[in-house]
Amino acid sequence: MRHDIAELFELDPALTHLNHGAFGAVPRSVREAQDRARTRIEGAPMRAFRDELPAALAAARGSAAAFLEVPADSTALVRNVTEAVGVVLQGLRLGPGDDVVVSNHGYLTAGWSVEARGGTLRSADFDVESDPDTVVAAFADAVTDRTRLVVIDHITSPTALVLPVAQVAAAVAPVPVLVDAAHVPGSLPGVDVEALGVAFWAGNLHKWAYTPRAAAALWVAPEHREAMRPLVTSWSHGLPFPERFDLQGTVDHSAWVAVPDGLAAWHAFGGWEQVQRSADLLLRGAKLVRDALGTPSPHGGIPSAPCLRLVALPDGVATTTEDAEALWQRLYAAGFVVPPVAFGGRGYLRLAAAPYNDEDDYARLAAALPGVLTP
Repeated sequence: MRHDIAELFELDPALTHLNHGAFGAVPRSVREAQDRARTRIEGAPMRAFRDELPAALAAARGSAAAFLEVPADSTALVRNVTEAVGVVLQGLRLGPGDDVVVSNHGYLTAGWSVEARGGTLRSADFDVESDPDTVVAAFADAVTDRTRLVVIDHITSPTALVLPVAQVAAAVAPVPVLVDAAHVPGSLPGVDVEALGVAFWAGNLHKWAYTPRAAAALWVAPEHREAMRPLVTSWSHGLPFPERFDLQGTVDHSAWVAVPDGLAAWHAFGGWEQVQRSADLLLRGAKLVRDALGTPSPHGGIPSAPCLRLVALPDGVATTTEDAEALWQRLYAAGFVVPPVAFGGRGYLRLAAAPYNDEDDYARLAAALPGVLTP
C-alpha cells in the first residue's frame, strides 16, 4: 500500500487490497471517533440516550444531507441500503399480487426483500456491453399494470456500471423508482438526487465516504415521506420524517454519531480530487491486468464507475458462481483481496481503487495471475 496513506488505515499490509467497494475501509481516525462515541455512551447511558443522542444524531443526519446536497428534512439515517429497501417496501405496503422490477445486475438482497413480502419479481435484463437506450428499454418493457415499484442500481454492484437512472425513471413513470445507490456517496461526482425524478434514493456512507459501517442515508421525495416508518418501532415513534428513524431502542448508535468524522476524512483525503486520482489510477491498473491476461477492454456504451470496474478473465475461467468462489480462495491465499465475478456466462475480476492503492498493487496482481488462474 502507499506508505503515506497506509498508516491512516488499519488494513493488513500483508495483503493487496483491491476490493474497497465491498465493505469500504474505516480510517483509523474514524474508528477512534466511533470508539469515543461508545465510551461517552457507556460512561452515562441514561444521560446519553435521554439527553445527548437526539442532538448528536440530528447533527449526523444534517452532515449526511449536506454531503449529498439535499435538504436536511429529506434524508433519514439507516444501517444500509438493504434496510432502506425494507423501509420503502413497508411504506408502500407491498405484498402478494404486486410486481417489483429489478435488473439482472441488481444487488440480490433487494429482490429477496420483495420475495419475503410475497411480491413478484420481474427482471430487466441487459448485458455488460449494452448501451443506455437498451437499459432504459429493458426496464420499461418489464413494467406491467401490477408494478408497484422499480428498483435500479445507480452503480451496479457485480458489474460496476453507472446506469441511466433519470432516463429510466422517466420511461417507467408514474411507477415510483427506488435507486440503490450503495456505491455512490463519495465516489460518483455530479449527482443531483432531487433532479433524478425518483421517489427514493439510498446510499451507503461506509463504502466510499469513510464512515463506520452500518451508516447509510435514505432520501425520500416529499410525497412519500409521511408513509415511511423505521422497521423497528421505538422511542422516535410519532416524530416527523426523518427524526422518527433516529432512536431505535438500545442499538449501537455510535456509527451514526461518527458519520461527520467519516465525511471529514473523505474531505481530508482530497474529496473529488482524490476520487479523480483514484479513477485515473484504476484505468492504468486495469490495463496492466488486461495486458497480463490478454483480454480485451470493454467496448459497451454504459460507463464504468470511477473507482470500480471489471476486467474480463480468459475464456472459460470463473464462468460459474462455484468457479468464481474457488478462484477467490486462490487469490486470497496468494495475498490478493479482489473478487472474481461470474456474469452472463463470463468470468471477470472487479477491481477497485482507493487512496491507499498505487500502481504497484495492480502490477503485483498482473504478475501473479497466470499462476493463480491455474487450479
